[in-house]
Amino acid sequence: MPYYLGLDAGGTKTFCLAGDDTGVVLGFGRAGAGNYECAGVPAAMAEIQQAINGALQSAGLKLDQIAGIGMGVAGADLPEDYVMLEKELFTPLLGKLPRVFRNDSMAGLRGGTKDPFGIVIACGTGCVCAGINRSGKETRVGGINEDFGDMVSGSSLGTEGLKAVWRCRDGITGPTLLTDKFLERSGCPDVDVFFREMYYGHITYDDLQPMAKLVFDAAYEGDAIACDILEWGGVYLAKMVTAVARHLDMCADTFDVVTTGSAFKGISPVLIDAMTTTIHRECPNARPVRARFEPVVGALLLGMELDALMTEARYTVLSGSLEEAEARFGVSFKAQ
Repeated sequence: MPYYLGLDAGGTKTFCLAGDDTGVVLGFGRAGAGNYECAGVPAAMAEIQQAINGALQSAGLKLDQIAGIGMGVAGADLPEDYVMLEKELFTPLLGKLPRVFRNDSMAGLRGGTKDPFGIVIACGTGCVCAGINRSGKETRVGGINEDFGDMVSGSSLGTEGLKAVWRCRDGITGPTLLTDKFLERSGCPDVDVFFREMYYGHITYDDLQPMAKLVFDAAYEGDAIACDILEWGGVYLAKMVTAVARHLDMCADTFDVVTTGSAFKGISPVLIDAMTTTIHRECPNARPVRARFEPVVGALLLGMELDALMTEARYTVLSGSLEEAEARFGVSFKAQ
C-alpha cells in the first residue's frame, strides 16, 4: 500500500503527518520552526528532519516506503526561494521522493475545504490570500509585510484601536469604549497616565496584546469607532480575495473562501460581515467558511493527491482517522 507524508513547516512549529492510501493516519511528528527565514536553512532542516522522523517512527515506516509528500512551507514566497530550498534543503533531505512544494497558505487552503480548489484568506499576525481554480492554476497576493503593501492583520486592527484612543484623547474624534478597554488592559487610572506610560516606553505594544480582541469586544458592545475599524479591515480583506478571484477567472464560480487566523475569531461579526458583503459584490457565489482542518492535514492531502484525486470515501476515512489521531498524539488537527 502506498504511504504519504504531509509537512507543515511554520515560523513557530513544524508538524508532519503520515498516512496510507485509504486515508488512515498512521503517524505524527512535531518540531520547532521550519521557516528558514527564522534561523537559516541548516536550523530549518534540522527541525523538518525531526518532524519527519517523528511521523515515520510513530507510523512504523521508513522514508523509502513513502510514495509522496505534500509540503506547505512558510517563507517560500518567490520563485527563487523554491529553487534555493529545493537545492539546499529538500533534495539533501528527501532525495528524489515525489513531492508537491507550496507556500504554507496553500496547505491551509487544502486543509480548510473538502474541495481541491478555492481561496484562502489567512489573517493573524500577518495576512496572505491565495487560491487555486478548477483548472489547477494558482496565485497569491500579499503575505510579505507592510513594506510591500500588506495592510490588515490582527496586529494592525489592534494598533488602529490604540490610535483611536489617542485621537479621542486629543478631541479629534468623539468618545469610544476603546479608551476604557485599553485602560483596563494597561492598568492605568486615566488616559493621560496611559499616554505618558507609553510615550516613555514603560508600557509597550507587547504589554497590551492581544489588542485586536479589545477592538472586537468594543465593536460587539456597539462602539461605532471600533465597528468602523473592523469594517475597514473586512473590506480590505475582501479586496484581497476578489483580486485572487480575478487573477484566476473565478468571479462567476461557486467556491469556498476559507477564513483562518485570529482576526476571524473575534466576538463581533462586523469584520466578517463587511468582508462577505464586499466579496459578494464581485463574486456572488463565493462561500466564506471557517477552515475545517489544520494546514498539516492539507499538506497530507496534497501528498495523497500526487497519485489520485481525493474521493468522498477517502476523505471520510481521513476525517474519522484524524479524530483517533488527536487522542493518540495529543494534538488537535481541527482548525482552531
